[in-house]
Amino acid sequence: MKYQSSITKLIYNIDFNNKMSICPECSINRKKKTAKDLQYYSDTNTGYCFHCSTTFFEYKPYENKQYVKIEWKNKTGLSDKLVKFFEGRSLMQETLIEMKVYSDKEFIPQFKKDIEVICFPYFLDSELKNIKFRGAKKSWKLVSGAELIFYNIDCLKECNEVIITEGEIDCLSFIQNGFKNCLSVPNGANNNMEYLDNYIHLFDDINKIYLACDNDTKGIELRDEFIRRFGAEKCNIVSFKECKDANEYLTKYGGVEFKDLIKNSREAPVKGTIFAKSFQADLLDYFKNGTSEGFKIKSNMDEFITWECGRLVIVTGEPGSGKSDIVDYIVVKLNLLHGLKAAYFTPENYPLKYHYSKLFEKYIGKQFSIKNSNDVEYDCAYEYINDNIFWILDEEDMTIEKILSNAKYFVKTKGIKILVIDPYNVIEHKYSTGENEAKYVSRFLEMLRSFAKFNNVLVFLVAHPRTNYDGKIPTLYSISGGANFYNKADYGIIVDRRKNDENIMTNDVDIYIKKVKFKNLGSQGIAEFRYNYNNGRLEDKNNDVDHWDNSNWLINDIKTIENKDFELPYEPLPF
Repeated sequence: MKYQSSITKLIYNIDFNNKMSICPECSINRKKKTAKDLQYYSDTNTGYCFHCSTTFFEYKPYENKQYVKIEWKNKTGLSDKLVKFFEGRSLMQETLIEMKVYSDKEFIPQFKKDIEVICFPYFLDSELKNIKFRGAKKSWKLVSGAELIFYNIDCLKECNEVIITEGEIDCLSFIQNGFKNCLSVPNGANNNMEYLDNYIHLFDDINKIYLACDNDTKGIELRDEFIRRFGAEKCNIVSFKECKDANEYLTKYGGVEFKDLIKNSREAPVKGTIFAKSFQADLLDYFKNGTSEGFKIKSNMDEFITWECGRLVIVTGEPGSGKSDIVDYIVVKLNLLHGLKAAYFTPENYPLKYHYSKLFEKYIGKQFSIKNSNDVEYDCAYEYINDNIFWILDEEDMTIEKILSNAKYFVKTKGIKILVIDPYNVIEHKYSTGENEAKYVSRFLEMLRSFAKFNNVLVFLVAHPRTNYDGKIPTLYSISGGANFYNKADYGIIVDRRKNDENIMTNDVDIYIKKVKFKNLGSQGIAEFRYNYNNGRLEDKNNDVDHWDNSNWLINDIKTIENKDFELPYEPLPF
Protein backbone atom coordinates (compact mmCIF):
# COMPACT_ATOMS: atom_id res chain seq x y z
CA MET A 1 0.00 0.00 0.00
CA LYS A 2 1.18 3.56 -0.67
CA TYR A 3 2.09 5.80 2.25
CA GLN A 4 3.19 9.45 2.24
CA SER A 5 5.96 10.87 4.44
CA SER A 6 4.96 13.72 6.75
CA ILE A 7 8.35 15.41 6.27
CA THR A 8 9.47 15.16 2.63
CA LYS A 9 5.96 14.35 1.24
CA LEU A 10 7.51 11.50 -0.77
CA ILE A 11 5.30 8.51 -1.48
CA TYR A 12 6.51 4.98 -0.71
CA ASN A 13 5.16 1.47 -1.13
CA ILE A 14 5.35 0.06 2.40
CA ASP A 15 4.40 -3.46 3.41
CA PHE A 16 3.17 -3.35 6.99
CA ASN A 17 2.64 -7.10 7.33
CA ASN A 18 5.00 -6.87 10.30
CA LYS A 19 4.45 -4.27 12.98
CA MET A 20 8.09 -3.14 12.76
CA SER A 21 9.57 -2.27 9.36
CA ILE A 22 12.53 -0.54 7.73
CA CYS A 23 11.96 3.20 7.36
CA PRO A 24 12.29 4.17 3.67
CA GLU A 25 12.92 7.79 4.63
CA CYS A 26 16.11 7.41 6.68
CA SER A 27 17.44 3.85 6.13
CA ILE A 28 19.44 4.71 2.99
CA ASN A 29 21.52 7.25 4.96
CA ARG A 30 22.19 5.03 7.99
CA LYS A 31 24.91 2.55 8.76
CA LYS A 32 22.27 0.15 10.08
CA LYS A 33 20.28 0.08 6.87
CA THR A 34 18.20 -2.91 7.94
CA ALA A 35 17.23 -1.54 11.35
CA LYS A 36 13.48 -1.81 11.85
CA ASP A 37 12.52 1.44 13.57
CA LEU A 38 9.24 2.00 11.73
CA GLN A 39 6.26 1.12 13.95
CA TYR A 40 2.85 0.41 12.44
CA TYR A 41 -0.35 1.47 14.26
CA SER A 42 -3.36 -0.44 13.00
CA ASP A 43 -5.95 1.74 14.75
CA THR A 44 -4.98 4.79 12.67
CA ASN A 45 -3.37 2.96 9.72
CA THR A 46 -0.20 5.04 10.12
CA GLY A 47 3.48 4.38 10.68
CA TYR A 48 6.02 6.21 12.85
CA CYS A 49 9.83 6.03 12.68
CA PHE A 50 11.50 6.32 16.07
CA HIS A 51 14.83 7.21 14.43
CA CYS A 52 13.91 10.14 12.14
CA SER A 53 10.50 11.02 13.69
CA THR A 54 8.70 10.69 10.37
CA THR A 55 5.02 9.78 10.31
CA PHE A 56 3.62 7.89 7.31
CA PHE A 57 -0.03 8.36 6.31
CA GLU A 58 -1.93 6.28 3.82
CA TYR A 59 -1.69 8.09 0.50
CA LYS A 60 -5.05 9.16 -0.90
CA PRO A 61 -4.60 11.42 -3.92
CA TYR A 62 -7.06 14.29 -4.19
CA GLU A 63 -9.60 13.66 -6.91
CA ASN A 64 -11.40 16.33 -8.85
CA LYS A 65 -14.99 16.81 -7.86
CA GLN A 66 -17.20 14.16 -9.42
CA TYR A 67 -20.60 15.24 -10.73
CA VAL A 68 -23.78 13.26 -11.20
CA LYS A 69 -24.31 12.17 -14.80
CA ILE A 70 -27.77 12.66 -16.26
CA GLU A 71 -29.33 10.67 -19.05
CA TRP A 72 -31.03 12.73 -21.75
CA LYS A 73 -34.44 11.23 -22.45
CA ASN A 74 -35.15 13.48 -25.44
CA LYS A 75 -38.40 14.86 -24.05
CA THR A 76 -39.80 17.75 -26.08
CA GLY A 77 -43.49 18.08 -25.16
CA LEU A 78 -45.08 21.01 -23.34
CA SER A 79 -48.52 20.88 -21.73
CA ASP A 80 -51.16 23.28 -23.05
CA LYS A 81 -51.07 25.12 -19.74
CA LEU A 82 -47.37 25.81 -20.04
CA VAL A 83 -47.60 26.73 -23.72
CA LYS A 84 -50.12 29.42 -22.73
CA PHE A 85 -47.82 30.53 -19.91
CA PHE A 86 -44.98 31.12 -22.36
CA GLU A 87 -47.31 32.80 -24.84
CA GLY A 88 -48.16 35.23 -22.05
CA ARG A 89 -44.43 35.90 -21.84
CA SER A 90 -44.24 36.58 -25.61
CA LEU A 91 -42.23 33.39 -26.18
CA MET A 92 -43.12 31.21 -29.15
CA GLN A 93 -43.23 27.44 -29.15
CA GLU A 94 -40.56 27.33 -31.88
CA THR A 95 -38.07 28.95 -29.48
CA LEU A 96 -38.89 26.42 -26.76
CA ILE A 97 -38.46 23.51 -29.14
CA GLU A 98 -35.14 24.92 -30.38
CA MET A 99 -33.83 25.06 -26.78
CA LYS A 100 -35.38 21.66 -25.88
CA VAL A 101 -37.61 23.12 -23.13
CA TYR A 102 -40.24 20.63 -22.00
CA SER A 103 -42.71 19.92 -19.18
CA ASP A 104 -42.71 17.01 -16.74
CA LYS A 105 -43.63 15.94 -13.23
CA GLU A 106 -40.90 16.33 -10.61
CA PHE A 107 -40.63 16.13 -6.84
CA ILE A 108 -40.27 19.67 -5.46
CA PRO A 109 -39.21 19.92 -1.78
CA GLN A 110 -41.28 23.07 -1.24
CA PHE A 111 -44.47 21.06 -1.88
CA LYS A 112 -43.13 17.67 -0.72
CA LYS A 113 -44.67 15.97 -3.75
CA ASP A 114 -44.45 15.66 -7.53
CA ILE A 115 -45.84 18.67 -9.35
CA GLU A 116 -45.89 19.90 -12.95
CA VAL A 117 -42.70 21.76 -13.81
CA ILE A 118 -40.94 23.46 -16.70
CA CYS A 119 -37.63 21.75 -17.50
CA PHE A 120 -34.66 23.70 -18.84
CA PRO A 121 -31.88 21.28 -19.89
CA TYR A 122 -28.26 22.47 -19.58
CA PHE A 123 -25.87 21.10 -22.23
CA LEU A 124 -22.09 21.33 -22.61
CA ASP A 125 -20.59 20.00 -25.84
CA SER A 126 -24.04 18.51 -26.50
CA GLU A 127 -23.83 16.46 -23.28
CA LEU A 128 -26.59 16.96 -20.68
CA LYS A 129 -24.99 18.38 -17.51
CA ASN A 130 -27.95 19.64 -15.47
CA ILE A 131 -31.68 20.38 -15.56
CA LYS A 132 -33.49 23.33 -13.97
CA PHE A 133 -36.99 22.38 -12.78
CA ARG A 134 -39.26 25.37 -12.28
CA GLY A 135 -42.64 25.01 -10.62
CA ALA A 136 -45.39 27.13 -9.10
CA LYS A 137 -44.92 29.74 -6.36
CA LYS A 138 -41.30 30.55 -7.21
CA SER A 139 -40.29 26.93 -6.58
CA TRP A 140 -37.34 25.51 -8.46
CA LYS A 141 -34.43 23.13 -8.14
CA LEU A 142 -31.44 21.80 -10.05
CA VAL A 143 -30.36 18.16 -10.20
CA SER A 144 -28.64 17.38 -6.91
CA GLY A 145 -24.94 16.69 -7.37
CA ALA A 146 -24.90 17.76 -11.03
CA GLU A 147 -22.49 20.37 -12.34
CA LEU A 148 -23.35 24.08 -12.34
CA ILE A 149 -22.76 25.55 -15.81
CA PHE A 150 -24.10 28.47 -17.82
CA TYR A 151 -27.37 27.83 -19.67
CA ASN A 152 -26.60 27.69 -23.44
CA ILE A 153 -22.84 27.66 -22.71
CA ASP A 154 -22.04 26.05 -26.08
CA CYS A 155 -22.70 29.37 -27.82
CA LEU A 156 -19.31 30.58 -26.50
CA LYS A 157 -17.59 28.37 -29.10
CA GLU A 158 -19.20 30.21 -32.00
CA CYS A 159 -19.07 33.92 -31.13
CA ASN A 160 -16.75 36.69 -29.97
CA GLU A 161 -19.49 38.64 -28.19
CA VAL A 162 -21.91 37.27 -25.61
CA ILE A 163 -24.95 38.35 -23.59
CA ILE A 164 -25.39 37.18 -19.97
CA THR A 165 -28.84 37.13 -18.33
CA GLU A 166 -30.06 36.18 -14.87
CA GLY A 167 -32.62 33.56 -15.89
CA GLU A 168 -33.51 31.10 -18.62
CA ILE A 169 -36.68 32.94 -19.70
CA ASP A 170 -34.67 36.14 -20.18
CA CYS A 171 -32.14 34.13 -22.20
CA LEU A 172 -34.94 32.70 -24.36
CA SER A 173 -36.20 36.25 -24.97
CA PHE A 174 -32.86 37.20 -26.52
CA ILE A 175 -32.53 33.95 -28.49
CA GLN A 176 -36.01 34.40 -29.98
CA ASN A 177 -35.00 37.86 -31.22
CA GLY A 178 -31.95 36.60 -33.07
CA PHE A 179 -29.33 36.82 -30.31
CA LYS A 180 -28.17 33.19 -30.26
CA ASN A 181 -25.05 34.27 -28.33
CA CYS A 182 -26.92 34.51 -25.02
CA LEU A 183 -26.18 32.73 -21.73
CA SER A 184 -27.98 32.55 -18.41
CA VAL A 185 -26.56 31.94 -14.97
CA PRO A 186 -27.96 28.73 -13.45
CA ASN A 187 -28.87 29.98 -9.97
CA GLY A 188 -29.76 33.65 -10.17
CA ALA A 189 -27.94 36.38 -8.27
CA ASN A 190 -26.13 33.96 -6.01
CA ASN A 191 -22.82 33.77 -4.15
CA ASN A 192 -22.13 30.32 -5.61
CA MET A 193 -20.40 31.16 -8.91
CA GLU A 194 -18.86 27.75 -9.57
CA TYR A 195 -20.18 27.99 -13.13
CA LEU A 196 -17.90 31.00 -13.72
CA ASP A 197 -14.90 29.78 -11.70
CA ASN A 198 -14.70 26.55 -13.71
CA TYR A 199 -15.29 28.05 -17.15
CA ILE A 200 -13.90 31.59 -17.06
CA HIS A 201 -11.19 30.49 -19.52
CA LEU A 202 -13.90 30.17 -22.20
CA PHE A 203 -14.25 33.97 -22.09
CA ASP A 204 -10.60 34.63 -22.97
CA ASP A 205 -11.42 35.08 -26.67
CA ILE A 206 -14.69 36.96 -26.06
CA ASN A 207 -14.23 40.62 -27.02
CA LYS A 208 -17.43 42.06 -25.56
CA ILE A 209 -19.78 40.91 -22.78
CA TYR A 210 -23.26 42.45 -22.55
CA LEU A 211 -24.60 42.20 -19.00
CA ALA A 212 -28.40 41.91 -19.05
CA CYS A 213 -29.01 41.20 -15.36
CA ASP A 214 -32.24 42.03 -13.54
CA ASN A 215 -32.91 45.64 -12.66
CA ASP A 216 -33.05 45.08 -8.90
CA THR A 217 -30.58 45.14 -6.03
CA LYS A 218 -29.47 41.51 -6.41
CA GLY A 219 -29.24 41.80 -10.17
CA ILE A 220 -27.08 44.90 -9.92
CA GLU A 221 -24.80 43.14 -7.44
CA LEU A 222 -24.44 40.22 -9.87
CA ARG A 223 -23.74 42.62 -12.75
CA ASP A 224 -21.06 44.43 -10.73
CA GLU A 225 -19.45 41.13 -9.80
CA PHE A 226 -19.20 40.18 -13.49
CA ILE A 227 -17.61 43.56 -14.22
CA ARG A 228 -15.15 42.95 -11.40
CA ARG A 229 -14.25 39.51 -12.74
CA PHE A 230 -14.17 40.23 -16.49
CA GLY A 231 -12.88 43.81 -16.35
CA ALA A 232 -14.88 46.94 -17.14
CA GLU A 233 -13.16 47.43 -20.50
CA LYS A 234 -14.78 44.22 -21.74
CA CYS A 235 -18.33 44.84 -20.49
CA ASN A 236 -21.44 46.74 -21.61
CA ILE A 237 -24.52 47.23 -19.44
CA VAL A 238 -27.97 46.57 -20.92
CA SER A 239 -30.75 48.83 -19.64
CA PHE A 240 -34.40 47.71 -19.49
CA LYS A 241 -35.76 51.19 -18.66
CA GLU A 242 -38.41 50.80 -15.97
CA CYS A 243 -38.75 47.03 -16.56
CA LYS A 244 -37.28 44.46 -14.19
CA ASP A 245 -35.72 42.14 -16.76
CA ALA A 246 -35.41 41.20 -20.41
CA ASN A 247 -38.64 39.21 -20.64
CA GLU A 248 -40.73 41.94 -19.04
CA TYR A 249 -39.21 44.37 -21.55
CA LEU A 250 -40.07 42.04 -24.44
CA THR A 251 -43.65 41.63 -23.20
CA LYS A 252 -44.15 45.39 -22.79
CA TYR A 253 -42.33 46.81 -25.82
CA GLY A 254 -42.32 43.94 -28.32
CA GLY A 255 -39.62 42.49 -30.53
CA VAL A 256 -38.90 45.61 -32.61
CA GLU A 257 -37.67 47.68 -29.66
CA PHE A 258 -36.14 44.61 -28.02
CA LYS A 259 -33.67 44.26 -30.88
CA ASP A 260 -32.22 47.68 -29.99
CA LEU A 261 -31.30 46.70 -26.41
CA ILE A 262 -27.77 45.66 -27.32
CA LYS A 263 -27.25 48.61 -29.67
CA ASN A 264 -28.34 51.01 -26.90
CA SER A 265 -26.26 49.38 -24.15
CA ARG A 266 -23.64 51.54 -22.45
CA GLU A 267 -20.05 50.79 -21.64
CA ALA A 268 -19.29 49.80 -18.07
CA PRO A 269 -17.38 52.59 -16.32
CA VAL A 270 -13.63 52.08 -16.76
CA LYS A 271 -11.24 52.80 -13.91
CA GLY A 272 -10.69 56.56 -13.66
CA THR A 273 -13.82 57.58 -15.60
CA ILE A 274 -16.98 58.10 -13.57
CA PHE A 275 -20.41 59.48 -14.48
CA ALA A 276 -23.39 59.86 -12.19
CA LYS A 277 -25.31 57.26 -14.20
CA SER A 278 -22.52 54.77 -13.43
CA PHE A 279 -23.66 54.63 -9.82
CA GLN A 280 -27.31 55.52 -10.32
CA ALA A 281 -28.51 52.37 -8.55
CA ASP A 282 -26.35 53.16 -5.52
CA LEU A 283 -27.69 56.72 -5.48
CA LEU A 284 -31.29 55.55 -5.56
CA ASP A 285 -30.68 52.98 -2.82
CA TYR A 286 -28.91 55.59 -0.67
CA PHE A 287 -31.74 58.08 -1.31
CA LYS A 288 -34.43 55.58 -0.28
CA ASN A 289 -32.70 53.60 2.46
CA GLY A 290 -29.77 55.68 3.70
CA THR A 291 -26.54 54.02 4.79
CA SER A 292 -26.45 50.41 5.94
CA GLU A 293 -24.16 48.54 8.26
CA GLY A 294 -21.62 46.03 6.98
CA PHE A 295 -21.19 42.29 7.47
CA LYS A 296 -21.42 40.91 11.01
CA ILE A 297 -19.56 37.84 12.24
CA LYS A 298 -21.78 36.74 15.15
CA SER A 299 -19.41 37.75 17.95
CA ASN A 300 -19.26 40.57 20.47
CA MET A 301 -17.02 42.41 17.98
CA ASP A 302 -20.25 43.18 16.09
CA GLU A 303 -21.11 45.76 18.76
CA PHE A 304 -18.27 47.98 17.53
CA ILE A 305 -17.39 47.00 13.98
CA THR A 306 -19.06 45.63 10.85
CA TRP A 307 -17.19 44.80 7.67
CA GLU A 308 -17.47 46.16 4.15
CA CYS A 309 -15.56 45.20 1.01
CA GLY A 310 -13.46 47.86 -0.68
CA ARG A 311 -11.80 48.85 2.61
CA LEU A 312 -8.30 48.67 4.13
CA VAL A 313 -7.83 47.14 7.59
CA ILE A 314 -4.60 47.74 9.53
CA VAL A 315 -3.96 45.27 12.38
CA THR A 316 -1.11 45.59 14.87
CA GLY A 317 -0.21 44.38 18.35
CA GLU A 318 2.64 43.20 20.52
CA PRO A 319 4.62 40.20 19.18
CA GLY A 320 2.94 36.98 20.30
CA SER A 321 -0.42 38.64 20.86
CA GLY A 322 -2.11 36.52 18.19
CA LYS A 323 -2.67 39.10 15.44
CA SER A 324 -2.58 36.49 12.67
CA ASP A 325 -4.92 34.12 14.51
CA ILE A 326 -7.44 36.89 15.03
CA VAL A 327 -7.35 37.91 11.37
CA ASP A 328 -7.84 34.23 10.43
CA TYR A 329 -10.81 34.06 12.81
CA ILE A 330 -12.44 37.10 11.18
CA VAL A 331 -11.74 35.77 7.66
CA VAL A 332 -13.19 32.33 8.46
CA LYS A 333 -16.33 33.91 9.91
CA LEU A 334 -16.80 36.24 6.92
CA ASN A 335 -16.28 33.30 4.59
CA LEU A 336 -18.75 31.02 6.36
CA LEU A 337 -21.47 33.56 7.04
CA HIS A 338 -21.25 35.67 3.88
CA GLY A 339 -19.42 33.55 1.29
CA LEU A 340 -16.38 35.84 0.99
CA LYS A 341 -13.44 33.94 -0.49
CA ALA A 342 -9.92 34.93 0.58
CA ALA A 343 -6.32 34.97 -0.65
CA TYR A 344 -3.31 35.14 1.69
CA PHE A 345 0.22 36.43 1.33
CA THR A 346 1.68 34.98 4.52
CA PRO A 347 5.32 33.90 4.10
CA GLU A 348 5.84 33.77 7.88
CA ASN A 349 3.53 30.74 7.85
CA TYR A 350 5.74 28.91 5.35
CA PRO A 351 5.59 25.99 4.74
CA LEU A 352 1.93 26.65 4.13
CA LYS A 353 0.84 23.42 5.78
CA TYR A 354 1.21 25.28 9.09
CA HIS A 355 -1.19 28.00 8.03
CA TYR A 356 -3.56 25.46 6.49
CA SER A 357 -3.66 23.59 9.80
CA LYS A 358 -4.67 26.78 11.65
CA LEU A 359 -7.54 27.37 9.23
CA PHE A 360 -8.56 23.71 9.46
CA GLU A 361 -8.83 24.01 13.24
CA LYS A 362 -11.02 27.10 13.03
CA TYR A 363 -13.37 25.51 10.50
CA ILE A 364 -13.54 22.03 12.06
CA GLY A 365 -13.12 22.93 15.74
CA LYS A 366 -10.48 20.25 16.40
CA GLN A 367 -6.71 20.19 16.32
CA PHE A 368 -5.13 19.24 12.99
CA SER A 369 -3.98 15.77 13.89
CA ILE A 370 -5.18 12.29 13.12
CA LYS A 371 -5.33 11.76 16.87
CA ASN A 372 -7.91 14.53 17.28
CA SER A 373 -9.70 14.63 13.90
CA ASN A 374 -10.93 11.86 11.61
CA ASP A 375 -10.57 11.23 7.87
CA VAL A 376 -14.07 12.50 7.12
CA GLU A 377 -13.30 15.83 8.78
CA TYR A 378 -9.97 16.01 6.94
CA ASP A 379 -11.65 15.43 3.55
CA CYS A 380 -14.52 17.80 4.34
CA ALA A 381 -12.14 20.62 5.28
CA TYR A 382 -9.82 19.95 2.34
CA GLU A 383 -12.57 20.22 -0.24
CA TYR A 384 -14.01 23.36 1.36
CA ILE A 385 -10.71 25.18 1.93
CA ASN A 386 -9.52 24.25 -1.56
CA ASP A 387 -12.56 26.07 -2.99
CA ASN A 388 -12.50 29.11 -0.69
CA ILE A 389 -8.95 29.94 0.47
CA PHE A 390 -5.95 30.60 -1.80
CA TRP A 391 -2.32 31.58 -1.27
CA ILE A 392 0.17 33.94 -2.91
CA LEU A 393 3.91 33.30 -2.66
CA ASP A 394 6.56 33.98 -5.27
CA GLU A 395 9.91 33.67 -3.49
CA GLU A 396 11.67 35.43 -6.38
CA ASP A 397 9.41 38.49 -6.28
CA MET A 398 7.86 39.56 -2.98
CA THR A 399 7.09 43.15 -3.97
CA ILE A 400 3.66 44.65 -3.38
CA GLU A 401 3.22 44.97 -7.15
CA LYS A 402 3.62 41.21 -7.60
CA ILE A 403 1.36 40.44 -4.63
CA LEU A 404 -1.43 42.62 -6.00
CA SER A 405 -0.97 41.20 -9.50
CA ASN A 406 -1.49 37.68 -8.15
CA ALA A 407 -4.41 38.87 -6.04
CA LYS A 408 -6.01 40.34 -9.17
CA TYR A 409 -5.68 36.92 -10.81
CA PHE A 410 -7.65 35.40 -7.91
CA VAL A 411 -10.26 38.17 -8.19
CA LYS A 412 -10.82 37.20 -11.82
CA THR A 413 -10.62 33.41 -11.56
CA LYS A 414 -11.97 32.71 -8.06
CA GLY A 415 -13.92 35.82 -7.12
CA ILE A 416 -12.02 36.55 -3.90
CA LYS A 417 -13.42 39.32 -1.71
CA ILE A 418 -10.66 39.30 0.96
CA LEU A 419 -6.89 39.77 0.67
CA VAL A 420 -4.66 39.24 3.72
CA ILE A 421 -1.05 40.50 3.73
CA ASP A 422 0.72 39.19 6.81
CA PRO A 423 3.05 40.80 7.74
CA TYR A 424 4.10 44.14 6.27
CA ASN A 425 7.79 43.81 7.18
CA VAL A 426 8.30 40.65 5.05
CA ILE A 427 7.35 42.40 1.82
CA GLU A 428 10.24 43.43 -0.43
CA HIS A 429 9.96 47.22 -0.19
CA LYS A 430 11.37 49.20 -3.11
CA TYR A 431 11.83 52.92 -2.50
CA SER A 432 11.75 55.32 -5.42
CA THR A 433 14.67 57.69 -5.96
CA GLY A 434 14.72 60.32 -3.21
CA GLU A 435 11.80 58.71 -1.37
CA ASN A 436 11.95 58.61 2.44
CA GLU A 437 10.13 56.10 4.63
CA ALA A 438 7.09 58.28 5.27
CA LYS A 439 6.53 58.96 1.56
CA TYR A 440 7.05 55.31 0.68
CA VAL A 441 4.57 54.12 3.33
CA SER A 442 2.03 56.66 2.05
CA ARG A 443 2.43 55.41 -1.53
CA PHE A 444 2.36 51.77 -0.42
CA LEU A 445 -0.88 52.20 1.52
CA GLU A 446 -2.48 54.12 -1.35
CA MET A 447 -1.76 51.13 -3.59
CA LEU A 448 -3.61 48.89 -1.14
CA ARG A 449 -6.52 51.31 -0.84
CA SER A 450 -6.82 51.61 -4.61
CA PHE A 451 -6.73 47.83 -5.04
CA ALA A 452 -9.40 47.45 -2.35
CA LYS A 453 -11.71 50.06 -3.90
CA PHE A 454 -11.44 49.16 -7.57
CA ASN A 455 -11.67 45.41 -6.97
CA ASN A 456 -14.20 45.58 -4.12
CA VAL A 457 -11.89 43.57 -1.86
CA LEU A 458 -11.49 43.85 1.91
CA VAL A 459 -7.72 44.11 2.47
CA PHE A 460 -6.15 43.14 5.81
CA LEU A 461 -2.58 44.33 6.44
CA VAL A 462 -0.88 42.93 9.56
CA ALA A 463 2.01 45.15 10.68
CA HIS A 464 4.34 44.66 13.63
CA PRO A 465 5.03 47.68 15.84
CA ARG A 466 8.49 49.13 16.33
CA THR A 467 10.50 47.45 19.06
CA ASN A 468 10.72 50.68 21.08
CA TYR A 469 7.07 51.19 22.04
CA ASP A 470 8.08 51.02 25.74
CA GLY A 471 6.16 47.83 26.49
CA LYS A 472 2.83 49.67 26.43
CA ILE A 473 -0.12 48.63 24.31
CA PRO A 474 1.01 49.70 20.83
CA THR A 475 -1.03 51.98 18.58
CA LEU A 476 -1.18 52.39 14.82
CA TYR A 477 1.41 55.15 15.31
CA SER A 478 3.76 52.51 16.76
CA ILE A 479 4.25 50.94 13.32
CA SER A 480 7.38 52.09 11.54
CA GLY A 481 6.12 54.77 9.15
CA GLY A 482 3.94 56.33 11.81
CA ALA A 483 0.90 58.48 11.11
CA ASN A 484 0.24 57.10 7.63
CA PHE A 485 -0.91 53.78 9.06
CA TYR A 486 -3.59 55.58 11.04
CA ASN A 487 -4.49 58.16 8.40
CA LYS A 488 -4.83 55.74 5.48
CA ALA A 489 -6.72 52.97 7.30
CA ASP A 490 -10.48 52.49 6.99
CA TYR A 491 -10.34 50.19 10.00
CA GLY A 492 -7.62 50.29 12.69
CA ILE A 493 -7.34 47.36 15.11
CA ILE A 494 -4.96 46.76 18.04
CA VAL A 495 -4.64 43.26 19.50
CA ASP A 496 -3.64 42.99 23.16
CA ARG A 497 -3.19 39.66 24.90
CA ARG A 498 -3.31 40.21 28.64
CA LYS A 499 -0.46 39.18 30.90
CA ASN A 500 -0.54 37.78 34.41
CA ASP A 501 1.48 38.97 37.41
CA GLU A 502 4.52 37.04 36.13
CA ASN A 503 4.31 38.96 32.82
CA ILE A 504 3.24 35.78 30.97
CA MET A 505 0.55 36.05 28.29
CA THR A 506 -2.82 34.55 29.20
CA ASN A 507 -5.76 33.43 27.07
CA ASP A 508 -7.58 36.74 27.63
CA VAL A 509 -7.53 38.88 24.47
CA ASP A 510 -8.72 42.46 24.07
CA ILE A 511 -9.33 43.82 20.59
CA TYR A 512 -9.17 47.60 20.51
CA ILE A 513 -11.19 49.10 17.67
CA LYS A 514 -9.27 52.36 17.29
CA LYS A 515 -10.62 53.53 13.94
CA VAL A 516 -13.73 52.94 11.86
CA LYS A 517 -13.77 55.57 9.14
CA PHE A 518 -17.50 55.47 8.39
CA LYS A 519 -20.07 55.73 11.18
CA ASN A 520 -22.47 53.27 9.59
CA LEU A 521 -19.77 50.57 9.89
CA GLY A 522 -19.05 51.00 13.59
CA SER A 523 -17.24 53.03 16.21
CA GLN A 524 -14.34 52.81 18.65
CA GLY A 525 -14.54 50.29 21.46
CA ILE A 526 -12.98 47.24 23.11
CA ALA A 527 -14.17 43.71 22.37
CA GLU A 528 -13.13 41.18 25.02
CA PHE A 529 -12.41 37.56 24.15
CA ARG A 530 -10.84 34.40 25.44
CA TYR A 531 -8.52 32.46 23.17
CA ASN A 532 -9.78 28.90 22.60
CA TYR A 533 -6.60 26.85 22.79
CA ASN A 534 -8.38 23.84 21.24
CA ASN A 535 -8.78 25.40 17.81
CA GLY A 536 -7.55 29.02 17.76
CA ARG A 537 -11.05 30.51 17.77
CA LEU A 538 -12.06 33.51 19.85
CA GLU A 539 -14.71 33.01 22.52
CA ASP A 540 -16.78 35.94 23.76
CA LYS A 541 -15.56 36.89 27.23
CA ASN A 542 -19.03 36.45 28.75
CA ASN A 543 -19.22 32.82 27.57
CA ASP A 544 -18.80 30.02 30.06
CA VAL A 545 -15.08 29.13 30.05
CA ASP A 546 -15.95 25.46 30.59
CA HIS A 547 -18.02 25.33 27.42
CA TRP A 548 -15.75 26.15 24.50
CA ASP A 549 -17.18 26.10 20.99
CA ASN A 550 -15.39 23.10 19.47
CA SER A 551 -18.16 22.32 16.98
CA ASN A 552 -17.66 21.71 13.27
CA TRP A 553 -18.62 25.00 11.62
CA LEU A 554 -18.67 23.44 8.16
CA ILE A 555 -21.62 21.34 9.28
CA ASN A 556 -23.35 23.84 11.56
CA ASP A 557 -23.28 26.99 9.42
CA ILE A 558 -22.83 26.12 5.76
CA LYS A 559 -26.30 24.59 5.36
CA THR A 560 -27.87 27.87 6.40
CA ILE A 561 -25.79 29.76 3.87
CA GLU A 562 -26.67 27.34 1.07
CA ASN A 563 -30.38 27.65 1.77
CA LYS A 564 -30.09 31.42 1.73
CA ASP A 565 -28.16 31.38 -1.55
CA PHE A 566 -30.75 29.45 -3.52
CA GLU A 567 -33.31 32.18 -3.93
CA LEU A 568 -34.45 33.37 -7.34
CA PRO A 569 -36.57 36.40 -8.29
CA TYR A 570 -38.92 34.37 -10.46
CA GLU A 571 -42.57 35.23 -10.55
CA PRO A 572 -44.95 32.37 -9.70
CA LEU A 573 -46.39 30.28 -12.49
CA PRO A 574 -50.13 30.77 -13.19
CA PHE A 575 -51.13 27.43 -11.72
